[in-house]
This record gives sequence, structure tokens and C-alpha cells, in this order.
Amino acid sequence: MKRILSVFLTGFSLFICLSPLTAYGELKLGVNAKRGELKAMEEWGELANYLSSEIGQPVKLVPLSMDNLASAIENRNVDILLVNPVQAVIAKEKGTFIPIATLKGKYGSQFAGVIIAKKGNGITKAADLKGKKAMSRDSKSAAGAYIFQAYHLHKQGIDVNKDLSLTEAKKQDDIVLAVRAGIVDAGFVRTGQLESMEKEGKIKMDDFVIVDQKKDSDFPFIRSTAMYPEWFLSASSKVDSKLTAKIKTALLKITPETKASKAASINGFVEPISTEGLKTAMKTLKIAPYNK
Repeated sequence: MKRILSVFLTGFSLFICLSPLTAYGELKLGVNAKRGELKAMEEWGELANYLSSEIGQPVKLVPLSMDNLASAIENRNVDILLVNPVQAVIAKEKGTFIPIATLKGKYGSQFAGVIIAKKGNGITKAADLKGKKAMSRDSKSAAGAYIFQAYHLHKQGIDVNKDLSLTEAKKQDDIVLAVRAGIVDAGFVRTGQLESMEKEGKIKMDDFVIVDQKKDSDFPFIRSTAMYPEWFLSASSKVDSKLTAKIKTALLKITPETKASKAASINGFVEPISTEGLKTAMKTLKIAPYNK
């Protein structure tokens, strides 16, 4: 009898270890900490609290720098992932994370890239960037602070790797400050970055020129590039499908008045938006996983 019980317990333990993550234990919510760990905690801590309450189990926020984001995707160190659309595409292509919702910001579920230059340095259009020094975020996965701009310039016959002297920064704030200080001639940031920094008292918008500026009647932020889907929240394939459905339902219930929305300055989440246009840009630029 003891031997039978021992075999049963061993088998049950193995089943538990190999089964998808169920409604037990702590879920880890990895989030792209584009403006640093502290800012990520301030913005997304309430989302983790909200999900904990809605799904009935603890959700821990895990801010991810660019350095450890790739590892989190590859090794599935987190259970759900809130990242920019490029990173969401990469995570999906690797077969590890499935997009379940697209973030809806204060002004919609799409965003774009901005190319900035210091006022008075002679740069006003894309052609003026040739031979200049520019700064961006990670060229492997930064959406609104590299890929959008690189593809925009590619369509005008400018190769950012050959026609510009490009360096990378750890934070988008640093890119803006480097342009203002004259350390570089131009910078790549996402829409809303300049407006946010001006609101925080760090810069004045009038100190910058927007290269190839586009104006919109229904989008309040200045932009240089085409529009693309906002960030995605994706669930690891190891998470039980019923739990994933509960997470998605909770996300789609979020309103502008929800505490999590107010903390992150968003309006909630919508059904996942197509990433086909973004994939075209990534394939053109040979961004992994389309670099072979």
C-alpha cells in the first residue's frame, strides 16, 4: 500500500510540474521599463494590483530593462508581458507569448515615432540628416524610438546605419536631453515623449524642431512617422487557457476611471490590433526574427 501511495504521489507531483500554470501561485507581470524601473513601478503597479483582485491570485510587477527583456521572452521568466509592439511580435514569433489585448492610451490605441533636432542647427527634413549624429534606443527592438524612424527614413532612401552616425541611449529622456545639449544632431523618440517631459518641467518644446512633422486633427501629439499599434499585453503559452481568458476579460473591463488607468495615464485595453504593417517594417529593416 505504501509503495502504491508513493508511486501515486510521485506521479501527481510530476503532473503538477508539467501542467500549464493554473490559478495557483503568483503570476509575474513583466513590463518594458522604457523610462526606468521606478517610473515603471509608478505607472504599472496599480495594473498588477487590479489584475490580482480580478483574477483572484497575486500578480507581481517585474520591470524589465532592454538588457533583460530578451531573456524574459526567451526563457519565459514572466507569465504575462506588457511590451511595445515590436517586442510583442518577437515574443509571438518565438512561440512563447500570445497577444491578448492592445493598450488604449489617452488618445487611442496607436502611436508613432518622432525625429527631433535642436532648433537652429539646420535640420528640418529627412535629407538634412545625412552625415549627422543621431541617437536612438535599442536598434533590435525599440519601436517608437528606432524602428518607426528607421523605416520612415528607409522609404526616403536613407539608411540609418550607413548615412547616419547612430548611437544608443538607455532611456528616451536621455535622447531628448542629448539633442538639447548638442551632443547629437538628432534623436528618435516615441510620440508623447516630448510633451511628457515638458509637462514635467524638464524641457521646452520650442527648443526643438520636428523633422518631417505631420499634423493630425484626431491625434494630439507631434509625429514624424506613420502610426502603428500601441503596446500589447501578451500571455505566456505556459499559462492555462482559462486563466488567460480571465486576464483578458479583466483587461477589457478597464475604464478610464479605473485606478490602474489613472496611474498609467491610459484609457484601458482593446482587442489585439493587427501587426502586419509593423511586420513589413521589421522585415524590410531585417529586424530579428526576420534577419535571416
